[in-house]
Amino acid sequence: MKKLLLFTALVIFSLNAKAQDIEDKIKGGGFYVGANIGMPISAAADVASFNFGFDVAYLFEVIDNLEVGPLLGFTHFIGDGEYYAYSSSNVEFRRDYKDASFLPIAASARYYFADHRFFGGIDLGVAVNVSGDAKTGFYARPKFGFDLGVVALIASFQNISGGVDYGDTYYGGTYVSSSGFNSFNFGVEFGF
Repeated sequence: MKKLLLFTALVIFSLNAKAQDIEDKIKGGGFYVGANIGMPISAAADVASFNFGFDVAYLFEVIDNLEVGPLLGFTHFIGDGEYYAYSSSNVEFRRDYKDASFLPIAASARYYFADHRFFGGIDLGVAVNVSGDAKTGFYARPKFGFDLGVVALIASFQNISGGVDYGDTYYGGTYVSSSGFNSFNFGVEFGF
């Protein structure tokens, strides 16, 4: 309950932030720490049921309203577990979808609109697989946000190419998905 009250107080405090305060924060550069949750889509929805992640970025203004900088994160897809199916010849096979974790290492950019309240951005880089049967791949995350001062609300689409290799008991031991991990994410970000 205390955490809910603290979060509510932060949001109310942030709503009172003036556009000038936000603009000063942008011009000075700074650290951003964010957390997000997401729903896997496309082929990722076949092997994972939920996604969550964290990231840290240092962004600095290069021209009016445009910030760029490095980003380091962690994203985790929770696997669906065991999946049983039957072939046309009634042979049972089993696939075990395990969790997959990645460390995104990326360049981040964002552009502010409308008195520095709304922004659009993108993170581009590589997502290094650190657990599970997934492969390291290209990382892209376009995002849109609403800056409330100290806190920003963010919606994003996350794409990690590279695919997965899951073992099964029927198709020669390996089931391969080439489309990687995709998810729609919603989160919060704190700027310092």
